[in-house]
Amino acid sequence: MIAKTRSKKIEMVHYQYSGNEHDVIAGIGLVNLLWHNLTTVESIPIDYRIYDKDSDGKTKNTHFSEMLALAKKRGIIPEAVVMDAWYSTWII
Repeated sequence: MIAKTRSKKIEMVHYQYSGNEHDVIAGIGLVNLLWHNLTTVESIPIDYRIYDKDSDGKTKNTHFSEMLALAKKRGIIPEAVVMDAWYSTWII
């Protein structure tokens, strides 16, 4: 989430929970896909999406699944995939 607490009317700004603030605040939702090397402890951004359900109708899980599929097409094959517990869902 990109906090926009002083913004009155900006497109894509919605009230949502912020883990940093531990509260619901105004902000722009952002879904990131990072590659993290456990040996060197470096993180490299692979992809990102703006989460704006009103404009594209996609959930955060949908964005995540699409980014993961695209990473695979790009030849990025991780040993494991880990995500925030907020993304927990049943995949059918």
